[in-house]
Amino acid sequence: MGKKFDAYKTIGEVSKELNIPTHIIRFWETKFERLKLVKRKNNHRYYSKEDMIFILNIKKLVAEEGYTIKGVQKNLKNNKNRDTFNNEEEYLQLLNEIKTDINNIINSE
Repeated sequence: MGKKFDAYKTIGEVSKELNIPTHIIRFWETKFERLKLVKRKNNHRYYSKEDMIFILNIKKLVAEEGYTIKGVQKNLKNNKNRDTFNNEEEYLQLLNEIKTDINNIINSE
Protein backbone atom coordinates (compact mmCIF):
# COMPACT_ATOMS: atom_id res chain seq x y z
CA MET A 1 0.00 0.00 0.00
CA GLY A 2 1.41 3.40 -1.02
CA LYS A 3 1.55 6.61 0.90
CA LYS A 4 -1.54 8.74 1.28
CA PHE A 5 -1.93 11.50 -1.29
CA ASP A 6 -1.34 14.20 1.34
CA ALA A 7 1.77 12.55 2.84
CA TYR A 8 5.17 14.16 2.43
CA LYS A 9 7.27 12.36 -0.16
CA THR A 10 10.99 12.06 -0.74
CA ILE A 11 12.63 13.49 -3.82
CA GLY A 12 12.95 9.95 -5.21
CA GLU A 13 9.23 9.30 -4.80
CA VAL A 14 8.38 12.65 -6.39
CA SER A 15 10.78 11.97 -9.24
CA LYS A 16 9.24 8.57 -9.91
CA GLU A 17 5.62 9.74 -9.63
CA LEU A 18 6.06 12.82 -11.80
CA ASN A 19 8.62 11.34 -14.20
CA ILE A 20 11.09 14.16 -13.58
CA PRO A 21 14.76 13.41 -12.82
CA THR A 22 15.89 14.30 -9.30
CA HIS A 23 18.61 16.63 -10.58
CA ILE A 24 15.97 18.68 -12.42
CA ILE A 25 13.88 18.98 -9.24
CA ARG A 26 16.97 20.09 -7.29
CA PHE A 27 17.75 22.65 -10.00
CA TRP A 28 14.20 24.01 -9.89
CA GLU A 29 14.56 24.41 -6.10
CA THR A 30 17.31 26.95 -6.79
CA LYS A 31 15.22 28.86 -9.32
CA PHE A 32 11.81 29.03 -7.64
CA GLU A 33 11.46 30.44 -4.14
CA ARG A 34 7.94 28.98 -3.94
CA LEU A 35 9.42 25.48 -3.97
CA LYS A 36 10.21 25.30 -0.28
CA LEU A 37 10.90 21.75 0.71
CA VAL A 38 11.14 20.31 4.18
CA LYS A 39 14.43 18.81 5.29
CA ARG A 40 14.51 16.50 8.27
CA LYS A 41 17.49 15.75 10.47
CA ASN A 42 18.68 13.07 8.04
CA ASN A 43 18.92 15.96 5.49
CA HIS A 44 16.55 14.25 3.05
CA ARG A 45 14.20 16.40 1.00
CA TYR A 46 10.47 16.00 1.59
CA TYR A 47 7.76 17.50 -0.57
CA SER A 48 4.12 18.26 0.17
CA LYS A 49 1.17 17.76 -2.15
CA GLU A 50 1.28 21.50 -2.93
CA ASP A 51 4.97 21.25 -3.82
CA MET A 52 4.23 18.39 -6.18
CA ILE A 53 1.44 20.36 -7.85
CA PHE A 54 3.82 23.31 -8.22
CA ILE A 55 6.47 21.02 -9.76
CA LEU A 56 3.87 19.71 -12.22
CA ASN A 57 3.00 23.29 -13.08
CA ILE A 58 6.65 24.02 -13.89
CA LYS A 59 6.92 20.80 -15.91
CA LYS A 60 3.81 21.69 -17.91
CA LEU A 61 5.07 25.17 -18.71
CA VAL A 62 8.52 23.93 -19.74
CA ALA A 63 7.67 20.66 -21.51
CA GLU A 64 4.27 21.38 -23.05
CA GLU A 65 4.26 25.13 -23.54
CA GLY A 66 7.95 25.62 -24.34
CA TYR A 67 8.81 28.16 -21.64
CA THR A 68 12.36 28.80 -20.50
CA ILE A 69 13.09 28.95 -16.76
CA LYS A 70 13.04 32.75 -16.90
CA GLY A 71 9.78 32.57 -18.84
CA VAL A 72 8.25 30.31 -16.18
CA GLN A 73 9.41 32.69 -13.45
CA LYS A 74 7.82 35.62 -15.27
CA ASN A 75 4.62 33.67 -15.94
CA LEU A 76 4.30 32.66 -12.30
CA LYS A 77 4.98 36.23 -11.15
CA ASN A 78 2.27 37.56 -13.47
CA ASN A 79 -0.21 34.86 -12.40
CA LYS A 80 0.45 34.71 -8.64
CA ASN A 81 -3.13 33.83 -7.76
CA ARG A 82 -3.63 31.26 -10.50
CA ASP A 83 -2.51 27.64 -10.20
CA THR A 84 -2.51 25.53 -13.35
CA PHE A 85 -3.60 22.57 -11.24
CA ASN A 86 -6.38 23.88 -9.03
CA ASN A 87 -7.44 20.73 -7.31
CA GLU A 88 -6.58 17.19 -6.41
CA GLU A 89 -8.76 15.76 -9.20
CA GLU A 90 -6.76 17.51 -11.94
CA TYR A 91 -3.53 16.39 -10.30
CA LEU A 92 -4.66 12.76 -10.12
CA GLN A 93 -5.85 12.87 -13.73
CA LEU A 94 -2.44 14.12 -14.85
CA LEU A 95 -0.69 11.40 -12.85
CA ASN A 96 -2.91 8.77 -14.49
CA GLU A 97 -2.05 10.15 -17.93
CA ILE A 98 1.66 9.96 -17.09
CA LYS A 99 1.21 6.40 -15.84
CA THR A 100 -0.61 5.42 -19.06
CA ASP A 101 2.18 6.97 -21.16
CA ILE A 102 4.82 5.05 -19.21
CA ASN A 103 2.91 1.78 -19.57
CA ASN A 104 2.53 2.38 -23.32
CA ILE A 105 6.27 2.94 -23.66
CA ILE A 106 7.07 -0.20 -21.66
CA ASN A 107 4.60 -2.34 -23.59
CA SER A 108 5.75 -1.11 -27.01
CA GLU A 109 9.27 -2.45 -26.49
